[in-house]
Amino acid sequence: MDLFLHIILTSIVPILLLTFMGVLLDRWFHLDLRTLSKLNFYLFLPAYILKSFYITDLTRESFEIFGCALIILFANSALAGIVAKWQGYNLGKTEIVRNAVMFSNIGNLGVALGTFVFANEPYVIDGATPYLHDGVIAIIATFIIQTIFCNSLGFYQAGKGQLSTAESLRTILHIPIMYCVPISILAHYYSPIDLTQTIIWGPLDIFGRCFVGAAMLTLGVQLNRTPWNFLKKDVMITSFLRLIAGPLLALIVVLPVTMYYIPLSAIAAQSIIIAYSVPSAVNTALMAVEMNNNPELATQIVLATTVLSSFTMPLAILLAYYVFPL
Repeated sequence: MDLFLHIILTSIVPILLLTFMGVLLDRWFHLDLRTLSKLNFYLFLPAYILKSFYITDLTRESFEIFGCALIILFANSALAGIVAKWQGYNLGKTEIVRNAVMFSNIGNLGVALGTFVFANEPYVIDGATPYLHDGVIAIIATFIIQTIFCNSLGFYQAGKGQLSTAESLRTILHIPIMYCVPISILAHYYSPIDLTQTIIWGPLDIFGRCFVGAAMLTLGVQLNRTPWNFLKKDVMITSFLRLIAGPLLALIVVLPVTMYYIPLSAIAAQSIIIAYSVPSAVNTALMAVEMNNNPELATQIVLATTVLSSFTMPLAILLAYYVFPL
């Protein structure tokens, strides 16, 4: 019960409050949604990615986690495609559902959730938290895969229902986040100077910190212009795929891989399950707005999965703990 309430109070409630502020601000001032979207994708998100990946140290196990994360990512894609075909969705709607199922909010909720889980009982030994670092690193490794594909393949998929293949690719190549991951990783390992001690780090840090708040405000603005109907069939089906089928699919992939191929640690295996238990990424709604492809549906899915995840995430954490005991 303590874990359940903590997740709600420290992760879910703040996100909902930020989103509600976006709703109120749009009602009072009628904000420019396109400008907010441009700020997110061309300034705040690139700064967030550059900062996050530059300060992250990768281990050998991180690359093993990359492999598991890739398999799970495309297994989710296949599952979403099968369900979308069964429901008779058109191309644009199919790709919005696919994005919402494939890409989860690891950057915001996942890392914070993992930090709390591995810093508390039953992971505390004699007052120390020996599993915290490895657990968070494993979640960040999953986040790296999600970020790379969300901001490339995700953009392409979001535009498939509205743009031609050439137009989608041209749009992707003009977005700076496509280049942030390789630049930040190369700078981390090969730069002769410590960028955190240079004059560019201050602005980068400030803009990076703006991303979460700005993204949730943008989501609130879109939500204010969207009919509120979380009980809509399409939203509930996608929420089930993201919150229930997602962690179960991750378990189905990780369990045999851990037993027969790669000897992942119990903490790494648990972290992957936790990473895939969080709600749909805010970016999936922002991309839908940017590409003008079913933005109402994408927004409702993000909000619905965020609210419902307060009930499903504790269950996924317990599942991971008992299937992969320490």
